[in-house]
Amino acid sequence: MDLLNYTRVFTDSDRGLLLDETDSSTRILTGCFLSLLILSTLLGNILVCSAVTKFRHLRSKVTNYFVISLAVSDLLVAVLVMPWKAVTEMAGFWPFGSFCDTWVAFDIMCSTASILNLCIISVDRYWAISSPFFYERKMTPKVAFVMISVAWMLSILISFIPVQLNWHKSHTFTSAFTTPREWDNCHFSLNRTYAISTSLISFYIPVIIMVATYTQIYRIAHRQISRIAVLERAAENAKNRHDSMGKGGSSISESESSFKITFKRERKVLKTLTLIMGVFVCCWLPFFILNCIVPFCEPPPSGGAEGFTCISPTTFNVFVWFGWANSSLNPIIYAFNPDFRKAFSILLGCHRLGPGAHGMDTFILNKKAPDWALIQRHSVSGLCSDPVSQVTSDYNAQGHRDVIELKEGEGLR
Repeated sequence: MDLLNYTRVFTDSDRGLLLDETDSSTRILTGCFLSLLILSTLLGNILVCSAVTKFRHLRSKVTNYFVISLAVSDLLVAVLVMPWKAVTEMAGFWPFGSFCDTWVAFDIMCSTASILNLCIISVDRYWAISSPFFYERKMTPKVAFVMISVAWMLSILISFIPVQLNWHKSHTFTSAFTTPREWDNCHFSLNRTYAISTSLISFYIPVIIMVATYTQIYRIAHRQISRIAVLERAAENAKNRHDSMGKGGSSISESESSFKITFKRERKVLKTLTLIMGVFVCCWLPFFILNCIVPFCEPPPSGGAEGFTCISPTTFNVFVWFGWANSSLNPIIYAFNPDFRKAFSILLGCHRLGPGAHGMDTFILNKKAPDWALIQRHSVSGLCSDPVSQVTSDYNAQGHRDVIELKEGEGLR
């Protein structure tokens, strides 16, 4: 029997079919993943909006105005931006024709609004912690609405006006794609001036502000935690004076325990702030680096391969989705404090949450009061974290400080 009868010879068409099948499988998997990302973004941000709308105590806090503005911007990313790009990834081309320009404007507007809202939240938290009395007097709903309005107006100004007037396009780049089907691909290079200026407004300036404010927040938290440790040691010494003489070794172990608690608090503060900045930077920094590089690429030859000459379209698209993924993570980071968690559990019909997870607080101490009396506390952010100790002071009938009590696991109020 001729062995050739049992030999499979792959022709060019066979290889093409295999490649098509592989490409189809990849697109299906990509579509499933992107669909989950879009759904999670929608669910998380709808929960935030619903919670603030339904529960009055959430609306009473000015800080939550910024959280709801952030949720709205992220919700718009999931509605006006992500689905169109996901369909394009599945189809392999842009099927929506001249809607491309409007979609680009929505993309720039919603992404910029989301980032600017994150920046506003960092400034709000810094003011609340560094100047609590000034914050309580000056941070009114009217001031919050003005700050939010400025963020949204700036987002609209750098998106719709330049895009509708075609100020954003690199004409040298797009001239290479002047074909009867030029709308088949809704990716074109921004011109250098627009790319750099919008990147500065949308990302680089906000990220500098966020790094500065969160660094200051950590320094304030470190300073206040150290003062709380002094209070605790004073309380321990007062307690030890009432103990019997036979327990002399206990003071050393208690001092070591106090040091460990202080170190633990500082580590929690640092972990929280690192998570906030780390997630934001990891999601958006790669895209904005590429966004400033692409305009300086050489345009592809006419009739040549589509995309960019210095960066592959796949790499660029991956980092675009990384940036949008930040909108699915923001509800987890900024809205998962105990108040929101309880609201979410009610909205979802879950059991009432226990006291296990709580928000992270820092402390404002009155230097004029004796023994650094604790008078006020503020949340570093909306992030749900492990419990941080709260020091409270009790007073006797004569109005003098009698006992300093350490309470563990107090959440945000």
